[in-house]
Amino acid sequence: MLDEELLTVEREVIGDIWQSGEIYRNMLYMADELGSRFPGTESERKAQEYLLKKLREYGYENAHADEFTYYGWKRGPVTLEMVEPYQREFEAIALAMSPGGEVEGEVVNLGTGSPEEFEAIDPETVKGKIVLCSSATSPSGKRVHRRTKYGYAVEYGAVGFIFMNHNPGQLPPTGSLRPAYKMGGEIPGIGVSLETGSLMLRLAKGRALKVRFRDESRVIPNAVSANIVAELPGTSKKDEWIVVGGHYDGHDISQGAMDNLSGTAVTLELARALKRYEGRFKRSIRFICFACEEIGVTGATCYVDKHKDEMKDVAVMVNLELGGLAYKDGTKHAAFTVYQPPELKEKLKAFIDEIGYPTSIHGGTSAASDHWPFYMQGVPTLYMHAELSPQLLIVGRGWGHTSADMMDKVDPRNLQEGAMVLVRLLLRLANQEEKIAKHTPLDEIIRHLEETGMKKTLEIQKKWHPHSVR
Repeated sequence: MLDEELLTVEREVIGDIWQSGEIYRNMLYMADELGSRFPGTESERKAQEYLLKKLREYGYENAHADEFTYYGWKRGPVTLEMVEPYQREFEAIALAMSPGGEVEGEVVNLGTGSPEEFEAIDPETVKGKIVLCSSATSPSGKRVHRRTKYGYAVEYGAVGFIFMNHNPGQLPPTGSLRPAYKMGGEIPGIGVSLETGSLMLRLAKGRALKVRFRDESRVIPNAVSANIVAELPGTSKKDEWIVVGGHYDGHDISQGAMDNLSGTAVTLELARALKRYEGRFKRSIRFICFACEEIGVTGATCYVDKHKDEMKDVAVMVNLELGGLAYKDGTKHAAFTVYQPPELKEKLKAFIDEIGYPTSIHGGTSAASDHWPFYMQGVPTLYMHAELSPQLLIVGRGWGHTSADMMDKVDPRNLQEGAMVLVRLLLRLANQEEKIAKHTPLDEIIRHLEETGMKKTLEIQKKWHPHSVR
């Protein structure tokens, strides 16, 4: 519960967020003027300059670019040809971190590419062939990450990987294949639309399907990028930090408006709205716009690796991956997932009851966003997103990771609502007297990941390195 002084601050900040159109102005400029902000592009460099400019405009003289090195990637053109049973050309695009190259072979259709579908076959049936699988939900009703599907294809000895969108619209999907903070992909991988993939399978009509594809993409070692950081110092608990942020990069085939320019815009809005109240918060707040999330959560991982000794001072990490919340035709209202520790759910429930905001609070574990490296360091972590719905299991990412992730899909009112809820949460977290939550020991984290089966998934994805950050 806030005291009267902070309740006054809360009312003023909420009014400011709803009166201001800054979220939408920032999004429009970064999407329409700057483009995708994909790692290694001129768009990314200009986005870094813009983020620094805006944060300094908001009064953050300490705003800075925190640089790191990683395995970069440059997209090249792709050609895809059916060799048997007919000769025919199709459209395709490279998947991020594909090493490029030319492959030819028989196509093995692995359905949704789930672990159970791979484990039900003899690996020898895949060795030396090209795996095709879709982005659809697995037969058991689970969403399986693309990097897991690719990892199984590599482990089974495939020479190529074709990822088919399960949503219609002639939209070949993109997405990363390996974590760029440590490596590129081992075999070429490409994306095709539902229509293209289905047509190839129909043309084969039960006969052997053989294709040849050439990918001219390349991995670029020792690339340099930067996370953009600004800090709002606290008072009596200034050495305890609340980290709030989301990634500013999108995939290079679109604006990445929902995923995740929306999270960046809200991060900027929180920084703007709270700056004028500097000195009113016990704990310090660090706002981070992470780079290179779309290539294996690389920016956040490199940040944690560079600042590993500081993780003990992070009281909580709040990750903003707001694609669903930005979507004007989808579920609109804000919700939370607590990753660790479980008791943080009770505090969030008390907060939601206090402010009278109807939403849901979930528990779970996911390695596919910027909270993950913080989580592995034991930091209390939570994620703000849109209310979950049955539609999610049907459409998955929907427009995400395709050329359709553009500003026309975004409703800034949903993001203003999300910013309102977040700023109310931050006011309480920053000023409560008691500890926000305990850090989780590494042995407990490892045991949890083993018991839930996530260790195997991380091993397949080349992300299982619990004793080192990267």
